Amino acid sequence: MKKISLFSVTIAVALLFNITALAEAPRPKIPLQFSPDKPQLLVTAEYMTVDQLTRPETMALLKKYQVLVAPCIRAGKLDENLDRLFTIYEQEGITIVFWPLLPRGQGLYLNKEHADDFYNYLDQIYAWAEKYNHPVQALIVDIEPPNYQKGSDESPEAKTKAAPQGAPSFGSVLKGLSIRKFNAAKPKFMAIQDKLHQHGTIAISTALDLSVVDLVTHLNAFQDLQGGPTMSVDWDYVSFMHFGSNNYPTLHKLGFNWDDCRYLSYRIGQIIYKKYGDKVAVSTGQTLPGEGHGAIYQNADELAKDIEVLKAAGIKHFGIYDLQGIVESKDPESWFKAVRETPPKKPQTKSLKSECFLRTLENASLLLEMFRLK
Repeated sequence: MKKISLFSVTIAVALLFNITALAEAPRPKIPLQFSPDKPQLLVTAEYMTVDQLTRPETMALLKKYQVLVAPCIRAGKLDENLDRLFTIYEQEGITIVFWPLLPRGQGLYLNKEHADDFYNYLDQIYAWAEKYNHPVQALIVDIEPPNYQKGSDESPEAKTKAAPQGAPSFGSVLKGLSIRKFNAAKPKFMAIQDKLHQHGTIAISTALDLSVVDLVTHLNAFQDLQGGPTMSVDWDYVSFMHFGSNNYPTLHKLGFNWDDCRYLSYRIGQIIYKKYGDKVAVSTGQTLPGEGHGAIYQNADELAKDIEVLKAAGIKHFGIYDLQGIVESKDPESWFKAVRETPPKKPQTKSLKSECFLRTLENASLLLEMFRLK
């Protein structure tokens, strides 16, 4: 999401399982030749149609830069049109990663409030996969707070001065903190991963970037604030949504400049890489405002500046939100080059503002724990 987030999820997805064909005619196998040390690149496609995704010029770029694609799989859209997308991509050797979203009435995302809904949705996905003979190699478990705002498959609700109707306010999310509900969600989240594994699917959890604080404090407050036990379950892989395009507009109000923001990205990259190693990815963005109406990059050079510090922190695998913003830009190829060709580069100076910001968040987690005692 909002994003995506979105898995950023680039590493797990490329593992090629020897999956037996489910029915009649064999599908072409996609040569991935994956290893954890091979940098992976994934792009989400939240609102693009099958016709848009299968334009020859788009597929040519995806193949050239070995890009994995995560189209949004919406409830009610598990049909022959999705089969057409899978069939074309399989023929072209492009890997699809399932990125399922719940109906808007169920808040779109997996969280402690809608774990049962997500679990049941998986049955529909695997029924579709069996019917059309498409193995689900990997699936993004998109964990975020519920989002009940209106919108359509083409776009979210229009932005207004006030928060969009149904969008979660900070107060409502804070009110929803609960150790009891958080712990109750753990076995449900584990059951989701078990079901994925039973079907030979890699489970990729997302995490909003502030959840990194929990890796330092060894508490669960920010995970709870941002949806549920993201890191309390031993997912196959974890992708952190850390959108540099949003960092500066937000943190500039606190006196941050671009260098401060990129040092913060560097530190976040160090923390998550220390915990997960090559099982972690960072989803960067945004090129499209998305459900959260976020700020977007003006060009690929801005993305490259974020990529270089994340690579310096050890991150190898990246996602970009979103493919639509890339293909509609003046130079679509430049975005893929920014990820593939930008070398790692450490920040030139340490940012005391960023270090203090992280310490402040750690202290805030102690306060948030008080709201969870119910």
